[in-house]
Amino acid sequence: MSNNGKYGVLLLGGHRTHQENYSVNFENESRCQLIAFADEPDGPEERIRLARSLAKERNLPYIPNIDEALEREDIHIVSLCTDVERRGRIGAKCANAGKHVYLDKPMALNGEHAQQIVKAVNESGVITQMFSNIHSNWARTINTVLEDGVIGELRAIHCDVMFAKGHPGSATLRKKRQQKPTLDRYSFMEAKPEMFDVGVYAVSMVNWLTQRRACQVYCGTGNYFFQEHENCDVEDFGAMVLTLEDGVTGTIAAGRYGWQSHAQGGIRKVHLVGTNASLTFDASANRLEVFAAEQSFIPPEPHPLDPMGMWSSTQAEIGKSVKNHWIDVDTTDDGQREFSAFIDCIDKGEESEMNAEFAAHSVEIICAGYQSAATGEVVQINQ
Repeated sequence: MSNNGKYGVLLLGGHRTHQENYSVNFENESRCQLIAFADEPDGPEERIRLARSLAKERNLPYIPNIDEALEREDIHIVSLCTDVERRGRIGAKCANAGKHVYLDKPMALNGEHAQQIVKAVNESGVITQMFSNIHSNWARTINTVLEDGVIGELRAIHCDVMFAKGHPGSATLRKKRQQKPTLDRYSFMEAKPEMFDVGVYAVSMVNWLTQRRACQVYCGTGNYFFQEHENCDVEDFGAMVLTLEDGVTGTIAAGRYGWQSHAQGGIRKVHLVGTNASLTFDASANRLEVFAAEQSFIPPEPHPLDPMGMWSSTQAEIGKSVKNHWIDVDTTDDGQREFSAFIDCIDKGEESEMNAEFAAHSVEIICAGYQSAATGEVVQINQ
């Protein structure tokens, strides 16, 4: 730690990344102190501009060369939110420099990039964690039910994660999309491959709840809602069937389906099927429903740099209103608990529950899913 007894945090990634939120979470963690922003000197010009912009907004210095930043003794943690295509290389560099790494989701573009990080982490012994939903109250409740054996022996699990953002109805439904077996690009201004971007929440939740690796994957992807995704040749929705160890079946549905498709941020559900009982868990089941003489939620005008409503800064610029009709109970600190759990692991020198090696399996599963969607065949995952 630094002289003031706090972990110094280096922030990679700027506006129009999750660093807009993560930087606040780290600042709110009493054991941390934000030090600076940085990037590679030859990184994409637009990414560097956005990092400088957020650094100015957060009143922090910007270090043009990440190698110089990683040499600083007052930096102990790196929050990694660069574009996904560069995360494998940069994450490995940070770990090799002896810095703990907080990984934005997904941690890397493909399995090879993810293993770059895993190898560096194994060699350096630093602590890592990928952002997920596993520290939320509802996820912890599900885990307790599984540990207590309430449903008997688990036989199947299903997870839905859908984002209620964007203006749907513009996709060409008559045209069937052909999935490519591998992704050569993830980052687009107006869209993301949603089976990866949103699906990683569902896949990592299934991985964590079951503590089983996937052996087989069968997947389908398509364009059902948004022309923006169609134009970028990435899917807006996908579904996946997994055969897990011990023959447990896992199924997943994930994607983005429009502002007015849900009273809140979107569906987050887990269904458990056991030998003694079946249970369904909804992240918004414990809620207050508000009925008042106020205008209903109106979808914002599409921001030219963010039509899907992905980033806090761009949505603030267009004055997006808040959906006030559903208010979750006891979930206000879910996000902050995620970051406090990471710092707890660093304090104790313990692996996090969503460490790089564990999270890399989510990347492996989703990439196998793309191969399956491209070929129409079941894809085996090497154990």
